[in-house]
Amino acid sequence: MKKGLIIIAAALFVAAMALPAAAVDVSISGFYQVRGIYQSNASHGMVTPWDGATVPTLTGLPDLDGDLVADTLTSYASPDAWWDHSLCLLPVFTVTDNLKLHVAIGVFNNQMWGSGQTSGACACAGEVGVDAFGDSATNISWDAAYIEWATPKGTLMVGRMAGNYIYFTDWANTEMCLDRIEYTSPLWNGFGLNAFMEKRQENSATSGNNAADEDIDRYSLVFSYAQPCYSIGAGINYVRDRSGSTTGTTWKADQYDYVFGLTANDPTNTWFFEGELMINDGDYRDYYGATQDIDRGGWGYYVNLGMKKEALTVGVATAFTSGDDNEDDGDYDVGPASGLDFQPLYILYGPYSNILNTSLMDTTNKAGYSNSSQFGNPTGSTATGSQVYWIYADYQVNPQLAVHGALGVAYADKVNNNLYQDDEFGTELDLGLKYQIMSNLAYELHFGYLWTGDFFKGAAGDNYNTDDIYQIDHSLTLSF
Repeated sequence: MKKGLIIIAAALFVAAMALPAAAVDVSISGFYQVRGIYQSNASHGMVTPWDGATVPTLTGLPDLDGDLVADTLTSYASPDAWWDHSLCLLPVFTVTDNLKLHVAIGVFNNQMWGSGQTSGACACAGEVGVDAFGDSATNISWDAAYIEWATPKGTLMVGRMAGNYIYFTDWANTEMCLDRIEYTSPLWNGFGLNAFMEKRQENSATSGNNAADEDIDRYSLVFSYAQPCYSIGAGINYVRDRSGSTTGTTWKADQYDYVFGLTANDPTNTWFFEGELMINDGDYRDYYGATQDIDRGGWGYYVNLGMKKEALTVGVATAFTSGDDNEDDGDYDVGPASGLDFQPLYILYGPYSNILNTSLMDTTNKAGYSNSSQFGNPTGSTATGSQVYWIYADYQVNPQLAVHGALGVAYADKVNNNLYQDDEFGTELDLGLKYQIMSNLAYELHFGYLWTGDFFKGAAGDNYNTDDIYQIDHSLTLSF
């Protein structure tokens, strides 16, 4: 760790000393954050809504005891609590007014105090993959480095950069740094275009199977049109996945996402609307042999309608992800998972619940709880999906203090009746505040309470005893 910090300091010092000769301007922004988190019923950074008397066995957890075997737990009636911290450095090297080099450096990356492990869920500017709770903390990570070249014909970016996984709203987004070439056009009478090519995984050159095509590549094209009171957009996302083709005899996948977005407001900016629709198509698995192919047929949407009047903002919203309760019909009907950037409810959508929020990095990842392995990480071939409704309010008490409240209810879209007796995940109440101590120093406090739904009782024959859950987290953030 000390050696890494010395390397960072030396690199920045050398860059600064070279500025007069190189005529390069350097600006550094970022933040340092310390968090404390408490969950009433949890294990391994994951909410466990059972009382410990009758509980399901949860398998496939991280190996936290060092025996090289994934952990299995059968008792959950205990709280989790920890402190963690992150330092994010975002230098920008301005060579000319239209040519810049952007860099992102993460330090600690949510390393838990008194431990060499991370609480996971995020890093400085995102990185390839999302660390799981209990993984070894990457004390220093060089998350991003890319060139930005702005011209009258558009902006070209090349390198490893942070970018939203999908497009128009935070729903279904997990920001992470990925290797891409991206172009954004100037606006032509309100019309715009964005396109990029992304190397998701390079396997052909690294596996030793030089003749095999084993890579995962992603291509995206988005059209948009904006006017003062509304903007619309449509995009297509294509993932060419050959990671299952090591020997050319397993499987391949050509996956397509069609995305549509709309944001609008009235001329006084009192009423506002945002919405996004995604339709999944293509192959989930296209097997080379006699195994039945699996098609993609999922979809999902997010809608938010709100009103802002002076210091008060109120709104009502819903999000839907289709589910799948039949693993034998040749269709994978699970829609897009809610990404880690989308957290309108502290527990149900929180990064430490494993209920609705999952990473979108893995093209095989599921949305919601598994319909086949039950209650654990969604590793089965079907998943429940979800339908969530919530209302929210934000009030700016004064320039320093803002308060927040939300009430939501969540249901599974489709459940396997042999595994679940009910579709209700639960009802959640959230209260939060943000106090701006100084212009660059802020304190936040969040409280969430989940009245656990009967979904977690499992099948009628199991009838697990459930507990309600509450979560408290607070943070101190210095921004610069």
